[in-house]
Amino acid sequence: MLVRISIVFTCLLVLLAPSSSVYAQASGGKLTESKAKDLAKAQSDALQDRISGLMKGLDEAELTHFMVMYTNYNMYSVVKAVRNDISNAVDGCSKNNPEMEEDLRAKFTKWDTNVGGSMKEVDGNIKSMALAQDYISQNELTLVYGLVDETRALNSSQFEKTPVTTPEACEFMISKMDETQENMIRLLSATMQSYPNMLKKTQK
Repeated sequence: MLVRISIVFTCLLVLLAPSSSVYAQASGGKLTESKAKDLAKAQSDALQDRISGLMKGLDEAELTHFMVMYTNYNMYSVVKAVRNDISNAVDGCSKNNPEMEEDLRAKFTKWDTNVGGSMKEVDGNIKSMALAQDYISQNELTLVYGLVDETRALNSSQFEKTPVTTPEACEFMISKMDETQENMIRLLSATMQSYPNMLKKTQK
């Protein structure tokens, strides 16, 4: 049991890494690289301690429910971050390549409509799971989710994100948006099946 918890918890922490994006990343920012890493580690440690404390007080059924709810929130948060990155890249490409703006905006509108629909469904599912349990207060969940978002933001702040806005890079982004859309929807769809699948495994 403890081994299974450790493995799942490690996977959850991996989801807190900065999201992949259509950006070129270079070290920079107001903080030195060393201080930024120290702050990011301190934030991650604080989140880990908080989650570990919560998990110690849960029985197996509650633990299963919590792990799925928490993992789903992380996946949802990752998709939100990717969406923001793509939106910023579209803005940058449109500004530097005005002849491409119409195609870029149309492509992103389609992407955002399709992915956004799945995001709303997943967000509703996460909220329903939260309301269906009584082992953690809603305020505590809000705090945990806030720590997740802060940890991801702090990790991302270690990098200066510079949109790659050459015509070639922007054309490549357009060509990959269908694939990115499918990947994001697939990731979100997986969250909708995660709890039923986890229940089946624990009942075997």
